[in-house]
Amino acid sequence: MNEIKQVVILAGGKGTRMREMTEDLPKPMVPIGGKPVLDHLINIFSKQGSFEFIICTGYLGEKISSYYENNLNIKVVFTGDDTETGGRLYKIKNMLNDNFLLTYGDGLANVNIKKLISLHNRHNRTGTVTVTNPVSRFGLIEFDGSLKVEKFIEKPKLDGFINIGFMAFNSNIFNYLNENSILESDPLKNLSSDEELYANIHEGYFEPMDTYREYLNMNKLFQRGNAPWEDV
Repeated sequence: MNEIKQVVILAGGKGTRMREMTEDLPKPMVPIGGKPVLDHLINIFSKQGSFEFIICTGYLGEKISSYYENNLNIKVVFTGDDTETGGRLYKIKNMLNDNFLLTYGDGLANVNIKKLISLHNRHNRTGTVTVTNPVSRFGLIEFDGSLKVEKFIEKPKLDGFINIGFMAFNSNIFNYLNENSILESDPLKNLSSDEELYANIHEGYFEPMDTYREYLNMNKLFQRGNAPWEDV
């Protein structure tokens, strides 16, 4: 069994949809309950194993470096202001073991990390991505052929699956990357075509912090003592 002890966190984006919070702060440092999102994310992994963290920064990366400068278990690497996700990973390839985990610095989920690693080891392919059914932002209305409303459905889970991060890769991933790669585009599509990619289904909580609305909701959950990403 391949023991996985490294977690790469992609934390270089500009957070343009959250300008209320990111004018002078990188999005992964936006506070939830007084602690940066990155702290909550690192805690999800640390509760489930012993890991070394490598944070790939870009926009305002010096603020992340400064925050973690005294933590020996966390390495912060500036990977360029405008580098794409796959390019950030490619730039640190010489720092990585044969197998490692990777996620985004702005999404929280109570993913079972041991299950993810076990699946990745079992199928012995290049990559494993964690997927879930997203919840609609809006409630749905059902009506009959005469347009008479029959039912309201409050924010249902949608059909289909999305990639929520929390991925595992072996070093073969670098055969699919270069310094300009967008990980979610050709690299993952090509891995799929080559039958080198598996899905890890997550049925619990997931929320990206893409908007100010989601930031407010995460803080509300935390302040109520009901932070579902801590239930791991």
